[in-house]
Amino acid sequence: MMTKSLKLEHEPLVEIYFKLEHDHLLISCSVDTHETYLSRYVYRALRVMMWNGEYDFQSYYWPACFDEATGRIRFLKIFNDRRGFDIELKDGFKGLFRPDDPFPLINGRKVLERAPVKPTTNTLNCLGKGIGYCLADTSLRSYHSNHYPFLIPYLFTANANLKTVKSFEHFVFNEEDIDDLTLSHEQVELNEACFEMKSIALLCTRAYGDTPEREQEITATNAEKREEIHTLWNRVWPLLVAQAFTHYWFTYGMRNVQKRPMKKLMEPAAFAVEVPRLSFLLTDKGDYYELFLRFKIKGKLLYFSEDRQALPMVCSQGEPLLWYLLEAAMDWDMVMFFSEFKFKIQVPKAYYAAHFEKHVKALEKFYEVIVR
Repeated sequence: MMTKSLKLEHEPLVEIYFKLEHDHLLISCSVDTHETYLSRYVYRALRVMMWNGEYDFQSYYWPACFDEATGRIRFLKIFNDRRGFDIELKDGFKGLFRPDDPFPLINGRKVLERAPVKPTTNTLNCLGKGIGYCLADTSLRSYHSNHYPFLIPYLFTANANLKTVKSFEHFVFNEEDIDDLTLSHEQVELNEACFEMKSIALLCTRAYGDTPEREQEITATNAEKREEIHTLWNRVWPLLVAQAFTHYWFTYGMRNVQKRPMKKLMEPAAFAVEVPRLSFLLTDKGDYYELFLRFKIKGKLLYFSEDRQALPMVCSQGEPLLWYLLEAAMDWDMVMFFSEFKFKIQVPKAYYAAHFEKHVKALEKFYEVIVR
């Protein structure tokens, strides 16, 4: 229950009480209120709260977190001071799930068929120059020129051992940028896919004043781009894993993708042929359940890196620069959703059966779900 104080001029202080239920709001007042009548103070309070015509109580809706018998608050930290009233989730409960909170849609898992790995000739000329490939990544939460991860070729000069990069010459944006370097057939095919990736990687962004129709159009366009990007990654993966020179670069936006790479920002990376399999662990924690997302490679259990994921590629905590490609769009949805909560969701037992168990049963149709 939430209490707000209201003080009108020349009148005593009154208190307004709010209690949020799953599908309705209960309101009362310390004076002039019973089950069929609300005091004028309640209407005054609501008018102040709804100064722009509406008020979202969702931030105050945390069912099963307050024990009315003991007064104990679970899962939450509550602050009520001169700066206002705030509710925060306690450490370890950042993924607390409420009734009707969004959850990824589970309505069929379409797998992208992947071709076998294609051996390739990694060509270096007599001066030690060659071509390599960089995973260009950024945060999709960024507003400025954010993009889906794409692959971009670069020309480089190798060290004397011919195994590492001495210097980066420039990125390759078209065939004219290759500088008469002799490429293998597989590298030519890879470059063509890279050029196509970059042309569709940039996300459409919303602008102030966009109509609802325009926002729907942007969402649909980005969804189409996402599907195309995933398909292209799946197509080039058998070619990419055989390349000897590969790197990772966090771009901070497409606007920073210029002609010459900065060596200090280019991190050596590798791309694995193995397909990651998602695995869920459902654990009984006493008064709540916790659903934990991990993944397996050849039966070995790995934990997702909490710092970086370049979906549809993922990496583990132990090897954050060894990338695996997810094989289904639904896998992408799952990892993207759970990454928001460090891959763990908590659900109080008070409403688990009514509001969350259906999601677990749906997951069991497509993924491994271990119950402890």
